[in-house]
This record gives sequence, C-alpha cells and structure tokens, in this order.
Amino acid sequence: IGEVRRLTNHPDEELEANWSRDGRTIYFGSNRTGRFEIWRMPATGGEPVQVTKQGGQTATESPDGRYLYYAKYETSPSAIWRVPVSGGEEQPVVDGLSYALNFVVANRGIYFLAVAGARNQTSLDFFEYATGKRSTIVRVGKPFWWGMALSPDEKSLLYSVVDNAGSNLMLVDSFR
Repeated sequence: IGEVRRLTNHPDEELEANWSRDGRTIYFGSNRTGRFEIWRMPATGGEPVQVTKQGGQTATESPDGRYLYYAKYETSPSAIWRVPVSGGEEQPVVDGLSYALNFVVANRGIYFLAVAGARNQTSLDFFEYATGKRSTIVRVGKPFWWGMALSPDEKSLLYSVVDNAGSNLMLVDSFR
C-alpha cells in the first residue's frame, strides 16, 4: 500500500477531483472563493490555480486535451460548459444536465443524463462536438441519481436512477 498524501489544505470544501488526460494535472471543485469554481494543480502537489470565474464544480478534459468541460451545481437542470485548458472565455455547451456528476466526455461528444421539467422526465442524451447537435438516445422516465461512467471502448454507459422509493408507517402496540 502506498503512502497517503494530502494535496490541499484549505478550510473550505474541495471535491470531485479528476485527472487531466496526461495525468500531470488534477482538476477539482472548491468553494474557497465563496462559490464553487474549478481549480487545477500539479498532480505532484503545489499551489492550486483557479480556472473558472463564473462557477463550476465537476470538470473533465476533452480527449484532445484542448478544452475543459464542466458543470455548475447551482440548480437542476443545469448546463455543461467549457473553457480552453490554456485559459480563455467560458462558454455554455448544452443545457438540461440533471446533476453535476451526470455527464461523461467521449471522443465524439458528451453523454449526459438530461432532465426536462419534472425529476422523472429524464433521458440519456448525446451532444456531438462536430455538429453542435443534441440527440436523445433513450428516454429513461425515472428520477435521476448521481453518477455516470463510460466504458473504455465507449460502447456502454453506466448511470444511476431511482428505481423504487417509498416509505411506510409503522405502529408498535403495547410497548409499555
């Protein structure tokens, strides 16, 4: 077992870390400015540098390493944004994202768990980089939950939904 080493030491929240494509940089969300923004730091440690200025939480580099795609956790539905890794203007890419952890960046585009209106109006959508078009792959129709993953061959997706939720009233007789 390797050594556990602390990379950040700030009193505010720091979460949802991701590696850069080359493994040299770590991106993470932090509310050290008073709201969540994306920060980056060398994977070996060092001073974090703020990347976004308009909010951000969960970030992933594009396969070519040119852009950083990220979500904002302010409301649901939210949007997926991007900013050049080298710095520059932050731009919205596609809206309707159910939750900050519910998207994956792939070679041809972005898969995401979308929501329209009510929490149970969910679909698995795809945004294609080349055309800028969004399409629905499948209507899920169940409340979303957190998390999404793409297989290495990009042929299978994992995502979480609430399949069954409920509660019951219980009575205990003669408990004295």
